[in-house]
Amino acid sequence: MAQLKMYWFPSQPIDDPPLPEGYTITNYKTEADKLAWVECCRNGLVADDADAAAFDDSITSWEEIDLYNDVFFLDHNGVHVGTVTAFVRKDNVGDVHMVGLRTEYRGRGLSKYMMAAAQKHLRAKGVKYALLTTDEWRKGAVKGYLTAGFLPVEYDIGMELRWQAVLEDYGINSVQMLYNDARPYKTIYRKGIPQKKVRVGVFGAGRGRTMMNYCRAAGTAELVAVCDKNEALLEGIRRDFGDTVACYTDFDAFLRHETELIVLANYANEHAPYAVRALKAGRNVLSEVLPAQNLKEAVELIEAVEETDLLYAYAENYCYMPASKKMRALVREGRLGAFEYGEGEYMHNCEPAWHRLTNADPAHWRNTMSAFYYCTHSLGPLIHISGLRPVRVSGFEGPFNARMYRMGAKAGPFGVEMVTLENGAVLKSLHGVGPARNSIWYSIYGSKGRMESAREDAENGGMGKLYVNLDENEGDNTFGAREQRVDDGLSAIAENSGHGGSDYYVMHNVIEKLKGNENCDVVDVYEAMDMFLPGLFAYRSALAGGAPMEIPDLRDPAQREKWRNDTACTDPAAAGGMLQPGYSQGNPEIPQSVYDTLAGYDRSRDIEKGYLDELKKKA
Repeated sequence: MAQLKMYWFPSQPIDDPPLPEGYTITNYKTEADKLAWVECCRNGLVADDADAAAFDDSITSWEEIDLYNDVFFLDHNGVHVGTVTAFVRKDNVGDVHMVGLRTEYRGRGLSKYMMAAAQKHLRAKGVKYALLTTDEWRKGAVKGYLTAGFLPVEYDIGMELRWQAVLEDYGINSVQMLYNDARPYKTIYRKGIPQKKVRVGVFGAGRGRTMMNYCRAAGTAELVAVCDKNEALLEGIRRDFGDTVACYTDFDAFLRHETELIVLANYANEHAPYAVRALKAGRNVLSEVLPAQNLKEAVELIEAVEETDLLYAYAENYCYMPASKKMRALVREGRLGAFEYGEGEYMHNCEPAWHRLTNADPAHWRNTMSAFYYCTHSLGPLIHISGLRPVRVSGFEGPFNARMYRMGAKAGPFGVEMVTLENGAVLKSLHGVGPARNSIWYSIYGSKGRMESAREDAENGGMGKLYVNLDENEGDNTFGAREQRVDDGLSAIAENSGHGGSDYYVMHNVIEKLKGNENCDVVDVYEAMDMFLPGLFAYRSALAGGAPMEIPDLRDPAQREKWRNDTACTDPAAAGGMLQPGYSQGNPEIPQSVYDTLAGYDRSRDIEKGYLDELKKKA
């Protein structure tokens, strides 16, 4: 988990009281001071058995540190009892480093004298500002830093929530928070002070339950309305949430309810039209997977976002699973070097639950979609991690099989997209609802090495585990893999929210974005299309025998004109005269008897061997 970070500006006053009798501020002078420094830092800064080597690791290793001028001691009757190092980084930012007090001198309010010495030193050096890092458990130190004028920094996910808890612990009502580049962010308040909540409406009472539960638990959002055509689901909402949540079966009436954010958790093939309606009604939108089902819808959605200037966020939750989320952070830090190749898999054997997912309806969107349609779980995280735009794709479809026949799904069991990115890098995306076994896995290569999540069959953590095999510099060729921590400031809160905690991050980022936090990691409408369009064009490629297809950049208004009226898709209600088959080799013939069999299964049970054996015995 990232440490807390704080900044101090030299224009701020310095609390510089006179030293108590017997105390002085001195500087490092000889090698003997190294062991005295270690004694001052044993309270969690260095190991209990540390020796002078700890000084070299923490202080001497910094080429910017001038030992004889930047390393300070607080002395009591000539004995070093505290230490602080204050030096100037190459970017003219001051660093307040390794602030420690011997155990028997803690709790006496002595840190303020060391902080004053460090602040005066850095002010004289003419720094832009000074930074320090610390941890919540060092409560006395954190309170001392706040008293000394250091301000909290919003630079990693969950920081604001962590600082609100810190302020609550200290009974501090509020404090100014900064962005990582030292710009003002906003005033934050201690956890116990009620804050304005974002008013949320959810369309889709099934999948939407996850978002509703976030609103109930997080304290930053308020569920005020739910819309669904299924009265039984709405009755469950009334029972669980009470009269504070309005329930609707009519979407237009739902839109008229006073909300700030509409969550679209309805059918995946219907998101774009409802998103456009919500945006034009003045509502921000969080859309579940997928963003659109044809190019006409994609163009209309992008232009609605541009015209209204409202927030559109795409809920590709696999971007926020622990391993993929950490991959992105490490890539942004430059740890991977130049991005060269990536693979993503979302293979999901849906046969056990297909009868209830589709209501045994041959016209259900899941039964008519192509194998390439549901591509953003495998491809989306790779696009998000790399930060690069897809420019070309070739598509290949697995052959229709007995499993898809039993499911009543008129498509191949999986699709493969081979995608070329704008820098020439290549991605392989594998996904489908009809494989025999499940797999969620990502692997990326760059000029400094490789990162990958754990394989499911290894049963050692899956997307909760990340392995990195990286060189510090290109060409080092060290070939050493290690496990990388993937937790952050929200991990403990998020872990029970679903999909490896990723559902929590989707909602958290959107709500915080609406509250003004520029650092929040949301997938906007353009990136949503970068995740989706490769699948759409991969299917066209498969229909053309695997021929490469260029992927348009719909950020460019000029490129939209060619596709503005392109309704080609597998949904008869949206395709008009451009209807595509669900399977690249032509729609398979599946008799009604298959759907009748599916309709006869208990919707509370998975179709698996134990249940099927029970049915055989009854027959």
